[in-house]
Amino acid sequence: MPKNQLFKVMPDMQIVQPLLEAFGLEDIDDSRYFTYQNMKDADTAESVQELREDLLKYYIPCKGKVYATTFTDKKCITILRQFVKPMNYKCLGIEKSIGGKKHMTYRLIPLDKEQLSPKKDDARLYVIDFN
Repeated sequence: MPKNQLFKVMPDMQIVQPLLEAFGLEDIDDSRYFTYQNMKDADTAESVQELREDLLKYYIPCKGKVYATTFTDKKCITILRQFVKPMNYKCLGIEKSIGGKKHMTYRLIPLDKEQLSPKKDDARLYVIDFN
């Protein structure tokens, strides 16, 4: 069995699905954006708090103490990121301006379709000279 720095039992859909629902997402393929305000409206921190005992079954004990004790919005995002990564998904955060204020927006994307990060071999270097 391969060793993991976070988990004693690798996450599966049995824990990921209720975690996604705590964020107001239907399933792992739900690619809607969500913000901290959406999380507050959905009571995400309270919902993840209710999953605490289940989360502790997956984390190694020292990581469980770090991540599954107090549940802030930021920690909930971290937990979501950790649990979707073994499913080959990524929780991508982007800062957007909404109504003149900056907000972090998040969404799930498959690791094989990282839409917002260009491939390094596709990048071209251009030099602009104003002389």
